[in-house]
Amino acid sequence: MQGLLLRLSTLDADAESAVRVIAYFDSLLRDHVSVPVLLAATARLAQCPVGLSDAATGRRTRTSPDGAVDTPASSPAEVRELSSGLGSVWMEREGPAHGLDEIVLERYAAAAEVTLERAAALAQAGQDPALVELVLSAETGEAERARALRLLGFAPSAPLQALAIALPDHGLAAGLRAMGHQVREARIGDTEAVLVATNLPDSVLPDGARVGIGPALPGARAVESWAGARTALRFTGPHDPVMRWSELGPLALFADLPDAALGGQPDVRAMERLGEEATAAVRALCLAGSIRGAATAMHLHHSSMAARIARAESALGFSLADAPGRLRAHLALALARLRATAALKADEPGRQRP
Repeated sequence: MQGLLLRLSTLDADAESAVRVIAYFDSLLRDHVSVPVLLAATARLAQCPVGLSDAATGRRTRTSPDGAVDTPASSPAEVRELSSGLGSVWMEREGPAHGLDEIVLERYAAAAEVTLERAAALAQAGQDPALVELVLSAETGEAERARALRLLGFAPSAPLQALAIALPDHGLAAGLRAMGHQVREARIGDTEAVLVATNLPDSVLPDGARVGIGPALPGARAVESWAGARTALRFTGPHDPVMRWSELGPLALFADLPDAALGGQPDVRAMERLGEEATAAVRALCLAGSIRGAATAMHLHHSSMAARIARAESALGFSLADAPGRLRAHLALALARLRATAALKADEPGRQRP
């Protein structure tokens, strides 16, 4: 700071503006802004695109004054390297340089160093699985959960989504992190618990992963999202590897029934005795609503599908030709899947439903 102030004496009329630049970046650091906020604030101040390369993650980000964020196609001509190998920053001004560009770039680089160091420290603290377990435990008090969320980098009032992933998790958490999502995870029993600050589209979920997705709720209610995610996971299967709590509807009520009650239901027992081929045919019919629709979905001739359904009807003991029969079969399929999914341990955190 003192060195910069000494240099201001050579700037004459621009000295007051330079002091304001210094104060601007100092205020950003006092507010503990994140890396994206720092980029956006710098781009607005400089009124030109700015960029940052994070050596720790390998990510290069470019932000325009209008807030647009992208990845630069090539390396800028003039780059300011950060200390300790943290990365680099740059400004992309078209035409002649502004008189304050050097000070803006210098203060931007200094602020980027501090911000990246803070982010690294927060990420290191946030990788503590015990904090994730604390957030998801129904026994955690409100104040304690709020503190754990802040240490993980989440605001207690900001939307948060819990995911329950059947192990092995196919690298879902790592993949989401590589895409830039804020992710924290911990292994809880035979399940990977993941907290993510976004409403995930199905397109980001890897093939082969069995995932239950809880509702998006404020971080302070993460235990409810986790309970919903765990319930949704129990309804996943080979043909439905991803299930959202929001899509279960009344089916979620059956998750609380004891296994003996589910196994004692005749339709469930009959569905469990069906072979894989007949079960797939019944599922396709329930989803399509007609033999021809189911045959198209399974790439079969409609007569072959009709034969499979006839064999399934004989084993089940009721007709699938009308809507009530298909609803009955759909429910039996879901409950058989619930029976086949290993029940989560009673001592895991967050046993209540959202």
